Amino acid sequence: MADWHNSKEWREARAYAKTILEPVCVSCHKDLIGSDFTIDHINPPRGNEPDHSIQNLQAMCRSCNGRKQDRTLIRVAWRNPRWH
Repeated sequence: MADWHNSKEWREARAYAKTILEPVCVSCHKDLIGSDFTIDHINPPRGNEPDHSIQNLQAMCRSCNGRKQDRTLIRVAWRNPRWH
């Protein structure tokens, strides 16, 4: 685990994000409660200076966050032609 995981800045950013972000997983849309409510970096940290700004954080369930690991989640706008 990277050193920044235990930093004061990350603990504060995570706590703040949980007060701002909607408690719904951005990946599977599950309602998040308790320890299942995790905060993930949209653009994963590279090097020693991770971006903990609220614009780079998203709410995810523990399962989706574990699957994503240190990759960037790419959202695709897709519409079924039958829905028009």
